[in-house]
Amino acid sequence: MKKKYNFKGGIQCISIKKDPREYFLNYLPDPEKFFIYIKYSHFKKNRLRVKVGQEVLCGQPLTFGDDLIVPVHSPTSGWIKNIYFNPKSSDKNQEKIKIVILSNHLNKWIRLKTIKNYKTYTPQSLIKIIYQSGIVGLGGAQFPSSKKLTLSINKVHTLIVNGIESEPCMTADYCLMQNYINEILIGCKIVAWISKVKDILIVIQEDKTELILKIQKIIENKQLFKLCIIRKKYPGGSSKILIKSLTGKEIPYGKHSIDMGYLVFNVATIYAIKRSIINGEPLIKRIVTLYNKDKNILSKNFWVKIGTPIHFFLNYLKIDSNLNTLIYSGGVFMRYLIVNLNYSIQKNMNCIYVKKNKKNKKKIEYPCINCGYCVHACPVNLLPQEMFLYCKNSDNQKLKQLNILDCIECTVCEKVCPSNIPLVKYFRIGKKIQKNIDIENDRKKLFSSLFRKREKRLLIEKKIFYSKDQISNIKKLDIFSRTQEKEENNSINQKIIEKSLRKEMLKEAIKRAKLKR
Repeated sequence: MKKKYNFKGGIQCISIKKDPREYFLNYLPDPEKFFIYIKYSHFKKNRLRVKVGQEVLCGQPLTFGDDLIVPVHSPTSGWIKNIYFNPKSSDKNQEKIKIVILSNHLNKWIRLKTIKNYKTYTPQSLIKIIYQSGIVGLGGAQFPSSKKLTLSINKVHTLIVNGIESEPCMTADYCLMQNYINEILIGCKIVAWISKVKDILIVIQEDKTELILKIQKIIENKQLFKLCIIRKKYPGGSSKILIKSLTGKEIPYGKHSIDMGYLVFNVATIYAIKRSIINGEPLIKRIVTLYNKDKNILSKNFWVKIGTPIHFFLNYLKIDSNLNTLIYSGGVFMRYLIVNLNYSIQKNMNCIYVKKNKKNKKKIEYPCINCGYCVHACPVNLLPQEMFLYCKNSDNQKLKQLNILDCIECTVCEKVCPSNIPLVKYFRIGKKIQKNIDIENDRKKLFSSLFRKREKRLLIEKKIFYSKDQISNIKKLDIFSRTQEKEENNSINQKIIEKSLRKEMLKEAIKRAKLKR
């Protein structure tokens, strides 16, 4: 019997993944309009490559991209109808730039460059193709895969392929593995060739029995691959928890899994990398699960193009999106409310969760009773009840000591809390304040060091000699510490010389006195 890995804490939840025959892939037709949302980087602007009225082809880049910003591509062929700029937007569902593409439903592609043998290319060349294809982490983080691969070259020994969907209503990755497992394995080999890893671990949960047997049969005679089965608990899909459960090693805050020798990729990202390298396709579509809780149906999976409006997705499935319906991006545990249904499917959206708005069933928040349920359930060994207390009291020093920045916001503590306290809401505020404090402290250190260097440079240039009072002030400010040390050493040496001269003069005087006698 194959070993089953486990992790501390978490929640045992009932999965809706019961009948594998229900999980076939559907294809969503193209809408008339696509809405492509683009963010501004904090430091560099994402430059546009198109203008209003321009004709575009499927897969054509719409932006240039720069460093941590990957290019965005057109999901269809048609025309650029409008480009809206909204730099002062504060809405969570509203980005900075909105490109409206009018589809002609012909899906004419740009010329795609296919590769038969990727081993004839250097890792840097393959990474460049992945960057130009606009591939990011499709598990939710959206970190550029090209940057991750660049950092991992000759630094990692193991590739971990994350096929865990611990959210009970999500089946997108499961559906992808059922239908495209051979392409995923090719993608694993490409990543292994780039980063020079020695082992590939494919990790899935124990409840996917049919998929386990299928993968075991395929990788039976392949030495590079190993199948790891993890216990069915939430949140097993977090990279930190995944590495801890598989290897027993913890990743501290501020460190990355690459620093520990492990490269973690979601199965959807691996599949996108394969399509990018072998088929030459940029990332313009992904599998999205739609789960309607109130109709009590199993999840359905669709190939959906990036930029498809959410209202079109819901209308196609005849789902009523009135005021009594709540639409979320995410699952039962981790999700955020979609306020504007004109917002479109993004690269990090793997599930649309629909439920009725039960206004009369609002949870009443009670005081904390210190039951400790949240402490036992926390999968990253934090103390949620103490963190909650210090968040309310705004004690940032204590929050730092309790490692609040290690919180993965999995909402497990909220679900087990008998007092209905929205703990993660408080932790998010506390984390934001702590990050701002750390940024401010880093800025102070930087400016302080720059000021010291400037003052030292001015001192050397002007050759100013300071009095004792000025030197004492400089010493307090710690500006001229090295100069002070040199001056002190010189004064000590001068005193030693003077002392030796006095001794010699005294000896000569004694000799003269003896001669007179």
